[in-house]
Parts: sequence; C-alpha cells; structure tokens
Amino acid sequence: MDTTGSPEGEIRDALRRLRAEGVQRLGERVAEVVEGWSRLAALPGWGAAARQDARALAASAHRLAGAGGTFGFPGISAAAAPLEVMLLGLAEAEAPGADRRSQTTRFVDAVRDAWAGGPEAGGGAEPDAAATDTAEGAEGIYLFAVPEEQAELAAIIGNLGYPLHLARDGDALEDLPPGRLTAAVVDDALPDAAAICAALAGRCPVILLAQEGGFAARLAAARAGVAAVVAKPLAVNELADWLDHFAARGDEARFSILVVDDDPLLAEAYALALRRAGMVVTVVSDPSRAMEALSAAHPDLILMDVQMPEVDGIELARVIRQTRRHLSVPIVFLSAEQDSGRQIMARRLGGDDFIPKPVELDRLVTLVRLRAERARALRAVMESDSLTGLLNHARFKERLALELERAAREGSVLSLGIIDLDHFKSVNDTHGHLVGDRVIRGLARALQKQLRRTDVIGRYGGEEFAVLLPNTPPEAAATRLDRVRERFGETPFAGAEAPFRVHFSAGVAGSGAHAEAEALIAAADAGLYAAKRAGRNQVRGPG
Repeated sequence: MDTTGSPEGEIRDALRRLRAEGVQRLGERVAEVVEGWSRLAALPGWGAAARQDARALAASAHRLAGAGGTFGFPGISAAAAPLEVMLLGLAEAEAPGADRRSQTTRFVDAVRDAWAGGPEAGGGAEPDAAATDTAEGAEGIYLFAVPEEQAELAAIIGNLGYPLHLARDGDALEDLPPGRLTAAVVDDALPDAAAICAALAGRCPVILLAQEGGFAARLAAARAGVAAVVAKPLAVNELADWLDHFAARGDEARFSILVVDDDPLLAEAYALALRRAGMVVTVVSDPSRAMEALSAAHPDLILMDVQMPEVDGIELARVIRQTRRHLSVPIVFLSAEQDSGRQIMARRLGGDDFIPKPVELDRLVTLVRLRAERARALRAVMESDSLTGLLNHARFKERLALELERAAREGSVLSLGIIDLDHFKSVNDTHGHLVGDRVIRGLARALQKQLRRTDVIGRYGGEEFAVLLPNTPPEAAATRLDRVRERFGETPFAGAEAPFRVHFSAGVAGSGAHAEAEALIAAADAGLYAAKRAGRNQVRGPG
C-alpha cells in the first residue's frame, strides 16, 4: 500500500532522515573520541585537567554505546561500552599505568574500526509492520451457544449495548467477516466448544461460559486460547466487565508516552518509532522540564535515560515519586548503564523496568506497548468503579483538579456536569437490584458512547455520575448532556413484568465562574437540585 503523503508515510520519511542524521552524528562522535584520546594519550603527565578530559570522553563513549546499535552500528556500541568504563577509571586515577592506557587505546581503535566497517545489514531498521500495525475495526460480539440458551444470552449481551451476531456451531466460523472482531462468547454446552475456541483464538479474545470452574477445566481453556472464563450460572456483571475490557482494546485512546533523554537525536528517533506505532509521544531533553511535561501529558509510561548531566534518571525518578498522583506511572529506564548495582538501584528508587541500550526500534516499540498495556489495565482496576468501569469518586476528583490546572494554564474553559437518575429507588424496589445495576451500567455506557474521547466520566456515587468536558463552555456542555438525556430516556430496560424507561436530571457549571474544584462541584450540584425541583428529566445549566 502506497503511504506517500499520508501521516504514516511522513513519519516513515522522518525516520529515514533522522537515521541519516544519526549516522552522521555517530561519525562525528567517533572522531571526537578518537581525536580526544589521541591528545590524552600523548600527555607526558596526568593531572586534574587530564582527568576532567577523560570524564568528558567517557560521556561521549556512553552516548556512542547507547546510539550505535540503534542507528545500525552495533559494533560501536559493543566497543564503546567497555571504553566508557576504562575512561571513567582513568578519570579517577592519579597516575594510570601504561597497561591501562594501552587497553584504552585498543577500545578506541575498536570503536574507530566499527565505524569504518559501515552499518550492519538490517541495522537500525525502522519498526517492522508487525510492531506497528494498529488494530483494525472491530465487528461486534459473536455468540456461539446452543439454541435453548441462545435467546437468553443474546438478550443479556444486547442489553449491554454491543452489536451481536449469533452462531450455533463451528460451521459458522466459515462465515465470520475478515478483520478483527471485538470478542467471541462461547457456551461450553456446545459439543465442539473447545474446537471453536481454538479456531477463534487467533482472531479475537474468547470468553468461555463454563459450567466447570476447576483448575483442570481452566487449564484446558487456556490451552485452547481462551482469554476469559465466566462461570455458570452466568455472572452478568463479570461478563459485561470482560466485554467492556476487550472492546476498549480496539477502541481506546492511544498510549501516551513521555520520553526523557538528554540526547535529542536519539530521543526523537524513539519518539518517531513510537508515533508510527500510533502512540502520542512527548519528548523532554532537559530533566528539569520533566515534571511540567508529566502534568500536561498524563502519560501511560515514562521512558527515561539513566545517565544525564546535572540531574540523572534515578534522581528524577525519585522526584516523580514524591507526588502521589505519579506513584502508579511506570518508569522504564533506557540506558547503556553497565553497572548492575546501578540498575538495581534504578528499580529500587522508582523504576519499573530496565531496557539496555542500544535497542532496535521495533523491539523498543513492542516492549513499550506491552508495558503500557499492562500499566493501563492495572490502573483501570485500581481507579475504576467495579460496576461501571468508570473512574471512581476519588480518582474523578483528582482528574478534576488536574483538568482545572490545565484549563488555567491554557486559558480554556472546563465544564462539569453532575447527573442523577430520577426515581431510581423505585427501580430497585419494583424490579430488583440486578435490574437496577443494569440501568446504572446502561447510563454509563450511554455516556461513554455519546460523549467525546476527551471527556472524563466518573461514577460519583450510587446512581450519581459526573462528567468533565474540557474546552467546553457550560452552555455547550448542557446542550450535549441534554442530547444524551433524550436518547437515554428512549432506551427500554427489561423489567420484572414489562419493559420500562428511566430518565435522569443534570446540573452543569463552568470553570470560568468557578475556578476552584469545590466551588465548581457546588455550582453543578445546585443546577442538579434546580432540575429536580423543576420536575426532573432535564438539564440545568448556569443562571
């Protein structure tokens, strides 16, 4: 496929240009190291100035060790790593002997020879297609079930708001559309359930509805490629959680990555590779600017060098971990650091993983994606309401504070909506709490589907929800929530005896008139109470 002129093509061209620039920079640094050592080796004595020059050369060797392999010269990295160690030793020595000088010369010669030998075939290649493909469009949920259970299961999944396709046996596998499916639900009552699971496992996540939940049965399911097991009698909430989880995989916001590296060229190479893989990347070359970037970008992962001038990566990690809101952000150190003790210290003082330089760009993309996926999943469990999957009360208030800070910094307007289901107690009293839970889930899903990706939604408590709408004045926010209200009010829910409908009321306030979090919440609450007093089933904005 021709990508000329497309965003992917532009990034590919930028990677090529950056690699060419990186190769040129490698040559310049090799020359600096060779010439610098030539001058040092010719000195008759070894004083403070020589030790300082050796330390500067060690820093150059460190950069060569980190960048050589990335730009197609792994031999440079292999020779520069021990050269850095030798130069650091010389920087501390009072009078280095002839043997140490001679050994250093051999490493310098090895660096020079590696450069003269040219790049290795395939070295420094762009991320390959396997590492950069983004998920294709999902085709809904496929339900494989015996006829006597299919209708009930279809009604349950349909009420969760997912497009549903029905199948009764393995013959339906031939009719599945091409592309990625959201998920498949397979009932273990089917005689060929195991074969169906195995055939689907390569196409989409598989959820098995299982009568048997013992270890042997779960092991067999795992071997058949099953991603999730939901026990019978059916736990509807657990099934909904899994469907939401797998749907989010194919339709989630792109990963946000913060790259902190004092080598701008190398940092930009990492950034371009990650962007080509569909990630949003912020690059910081000055460690003192990292906290500012962290607050602005809300990254899923921080990719950081260990050895940086003035403030090293370990020190910066300790600064980041001093703030509670940043405790769960994974920090992955990316460095040519050879000292295992320093690597352990980096993990102990705030780092979560350590990737040694040099690293091929396609491998870097894969490792970052895997770590970011895991971090986002763990964060979702810690920060989400268990029934709806939305942000819980505490996390929502943290996001409110962050978004207010961002709005003040950017000079924009943020709106807050507080939503409450009308007469919800009567729903529980008439139809039962299980149906009430379905109503709450239904509203959560309506908000997620009809609001923007940039909007922040939380379950504020009980039947109450809260919504942050960045860059939106309160009048526009009220209009948007009113559209959600109208469509949600038309949604039927299966009741104890007959279908029924539920409405909600909402209040909206804006940060232009209420810059502090508590004042903004109080104003939105006042709008909600006004809507309730005026007869419910309406949205009240400011004024």
